Amino acid sequence: MSELKPLSDIDALWDQLRTFGRERYAGFESLMKYRVRDILLVASLYDSFTLEEGGRLTELILTEYRDLNLGQAPVVTRATSGVDALEQIRSRNFDLIITLIRIGELDVFEFARQAKAARPGIPVVALGYTVRELEQVLEIPDSPIDRFFVWTGEVMLLVAIIKYIEDLRNVEEDTRNSDVRTILLIEDSVRFYSAYLPLIYTELVLQTADLLTEGINLSQKLMRLQARPKILFATTFEDAWDYYDRYRSFMLGAICDARFTWKGEKHGKAGLEFIRRMKRDDPQMPAVLQSSDLENEPLAGAIGASFIHKDSLSLLTDLRRFMRSNFGFGDFIFCLPEGLEVGRASDMRTLIREMERVPDESLMFHAAHDHFSNWLRARTMFTLARMIKPIKTTQFDSVEALRRFLIETVIQYHEESLSGHVVDFSNKNFDTRSEFTRIGKGSIGGKARGLAFMNHILSSYQIQDRFPGTVVKVPPSAVVATDVFDAFLDQGKLRDLAITETHDDNIVEAFLTAKLPGEILGNLRHFLDQVRYPLAVRSSSILEDAHAQPFAGVYDTYMISNNHEDLAVRLDQLCDAIKLVYASTFFQSAKAYLRATSNRVEEEKMAVVVQQVVGQKYDRYVYPGFAGVVQSTDHYASGDMHPEDGVALVALGLGKTVIEGGRCLRFSPGAPTRLMQFATLEDTLKNSQRRFQALDVSDPEVYPVAHQDGSLVWLDLKEAESHGTLQPVGSVYSPENNAVYDGINRMGTRLVTFAHVLKSGVFPLAEILTFLMDLGRRCMSCPIEIEFAVNCQEGERPDEFCLLQIRPLANDREVRNLDPALFREPDALVATEVALGNGSYSDIMDVVYTPLDRFDRGRTTEIAREVGELNRKLVAENRPFLLIGPGRWGSADRWLGVPVQWADISGASVIVESDLEDFKVTPSQGTHFFQNLTSFQIGYLTVNQTSGGGRLDWGWLDAQPSVEETKFLRHVRFENALGVFIDGLTGRGVVLKPGDRNFR
Repeated sequence: MSELKPLSDIDALWDQLRTFGRERYAGFESLMKYRVRDILLVASLYDSFTLEEGGRLTELILTEYRDLNLGQAPVVTRATSGVDALEQIRSRNFDLIITLIRIGELDVFEFARQAKAARPGIPVVALGYTVRELEQVLEIPDSPIDRFFVWTGEVMLLVAIIKYIEDLRNVEEDTRNSDVRTILLIEDSVRFYSAYLPLIYTELVLQTADLLTEGINLSQKLMRLQARPKILFATTFEDAWDYYDRYRSFMLGAICDARFTWKGEKHGKAGLEFIRRMKRDDPQMPAVLQSSDLENEPLAGAIGASFIHKDSLSLLTDLRRFMRSNFGFGDFIFCLPEGLEVGRASDMRTLIREMERVPDESLMFHAAHDHFSNWLRARTMFTLARMIKPIKTTQFDSVEALRRFLIETVIQYHEESLSGHVVDFSNKNFDTRSEFTRIGKGSIGGKARGLAFMNHILSSYQIQDRFPGTVVKVPPSAVVATDVFDAFLDQGKLRDLAITETHDDNIVEAFLTAKLPGEILGNLRHFLDQVRYPLAVRSSSILEDAHAQPFAGVYDTYMISNNHEDLAVRLDQLCDAIKLVYASTFFQSAKAYLRATSNRVEEEKMAVVVQQVVGQKYDRYVYPGFAGVVQSTDHYASGDMHPEDGVALVALGLGKTVIEGGRCLRFSPGAPTRLMQFATLEDTLKNSQRRFQALDVSDPEVYPVAHQDGSLVWLDLKEAESHGTLQPVGSVYSPENNAVYDGINRMGTRLVTFAHVLKSGVFPLAEILTFLMDLGRRCMSCPIEIEFAVNCQEGERPDEFCLLQIRPLANDREVRNLDPALFREPDALVATEVALGNGSYSDIMDVVYTPLDRFDRGRTTEIAREVGELNRKLVAENRPFLLIGPGRWGSADRWLGVPVQWADISGASVIVESDLEDFKVTPSQGTHFFQNLTSFQIGYLTVNQTSGGGRLDWGWLDAQPSVEETKFLRHVRFENALGVFIDGLTGRGVVLKPGDRNFR
């Protein structure tokens, strides 16, 4: 062996290689000559972060590229508006533009036209959050946008878009010069092809393996795997046949819709005819017909094609099964020079492990022959491959030095590839100081994305130190990614049961019985070995916190004390909590929500946030000083307050009190001392919080139970006073003086008024909320909602404002410029100055309501049950209805209203809540229930008739003949529709009695 450089020179070499490794990899000479290397992502700051998942889009694409062997991962450049994007396009060459439909003031079509004028031929792809959003733009003639897709939060869609653009440019040369196969997809529904393309590209990892010739060596095999199949995507018969005619000799098969455009018109038998012609040319060509019409199944069979029902709950599973059965890379095999296998690696973790243990001869053999760089290149880790390839074994004075260099290089590369503050979990490197950790490799879901985004913003710009004496932060969080969810379902064979089962208890039993994947159990065990604080186990599905359907509160959250002496018990408790969150994905309430959207149950994927419970320990309890919710738009602004001042709801103790509609304080951060619910002494006594929620950690044996709060308890204010937590937020009512005094330094009834916080500035709550509302609104380009919790610390420690969740608020209905005279209609059924929503409803002919003489506060749970039963009937009949009743709808406190869940009112288009003689209704804004109402653009009217806050004609309603009556409800149906009008600018709402009228 030649004379080697000393180790110090190797350390210097590492620094050189690190710089060298950052250079862009030029790509392979023979295949995939055209690559999408530079992407311009045009979206609001939050939307682009969502797409990049915490600044990690390049890394996530790299992971997908590695797994699918798709080639070099591109670089993503962001533009937060159309104007900004055009400036970058004019000064820099991009290969692809991905834009959201809404990109600020510039219309997306005008942006696309100007972009193509500046850079002719550049492909422009547009993403919409829902099919409904895209339906408005799909049919626009001569559109400058090349393709539209529905974005649901699955990063593989972005990979599919990139590969689709590349395939269009590469397929001709790659099929002509190399043994590259093709797959033909014929589908014209944006909803379906947005789901199909990611699935097809994902499945290529298995399909490619079937194409490989047996007996080739490792080096040849790794190079061959670069020639992945190309996807040929067509939406018309003519385009599809042109593809088939040109690439038939390279084709693996076809996935064909039944109905698509043929000869300029939609044709229901186009798919059958296409497959018939293809089979006539090549009878062995695999093909599947997918259709919503079951009558096509025997017709497909008759021509030798498979069939998939598009309305099947297992559509994507069926398609995946077809591909695996009909379309036909690998591990790194460590061996000795003579060929004896001594180890095998399937990923970077196992590569490091095997590098540590394989014999010297094996390590030297592979390093001398560039096998490591070849394998990494095949897995699209091109930067790392280029860092290792120049290394010569002669540079090292021992095999151990070579081994150490290779291992450290791989580890260093892995650490440097992490972007933002979402750190991939490692049993070796996990540090409890990590603010955000990912367990698994999939998506972290919507809720975690929002947290990761804010964690990135707060940390990157030192915002956490903006308020002296207070730290603004995201609490320590770990996310169990969506790939674990998929593996759990597949390993336990739970997917079919979860989709079809109609009883929640059966789903819970099956999920709790199943085991989490072994690797994840090991990760969780190591995590818990270092984490001993109480944990909140929260859902974070890929559909949660989306712009159009936030899915707020649809899935479950569980809190565990995490303080048992036996690590095995704590692991079991955490695993049960994760499984219960998984199970809630398929509960009937969640399925009802999904049915009301354009999403499919089987498309939903669940990540789980395991987050430190914000709070301090007092005796046997853990809870924060206070917690709550803030929304950047106040739909109930009054007086000289403005909607943009926002609205906050806060409560002593855990925030569950707020989000479930319990008693709390409502105020505007823009005017924090104007408390409408405390306008009078009587209002103060009626509306102030008298008890609070905390986590009881005294019994470490408690396991989470489905649909139950477990260790959560309600405590009296005397407990808070003894803990010292009432002091900053409390006041005293003195019966002798008939007055309320700020602070608790006197005798009297204790109340929660937040007087010292909002008046005396004990804690800068209003200032922080105002700042975060403005920041969030700018980052997301839309109204936002934030959940938070606050720890008021003692001594020299700074107070903590912990951001628990941030999500966009759903867009309001389009403003309709309604005639103000409508709201003064004397013969209205309902008229109010407090309404949420915007526009008109012209299809409501059914009213479900609780007559005043039947309303019983002590039996509101029974009323909720009856509402749910009538709702299911009306939903089945596809009849939207108006729901009216006293008190708060959806309140967790059954004494404040009817505690309905989303599934109980999913068919209501408009909801009215009214007061009673001794009970004034305050809008239940901020609750998960309320958030879902707004996300579905359900009209929401509040009537306080006894105090002049609107009117509701109970007498007229009682006089109408009913279709059905229950113990507590009446169902009235009219021949003509009611006239419902809501002015989102003024907050006025009116429901006109049925009659002939022109809806405006």
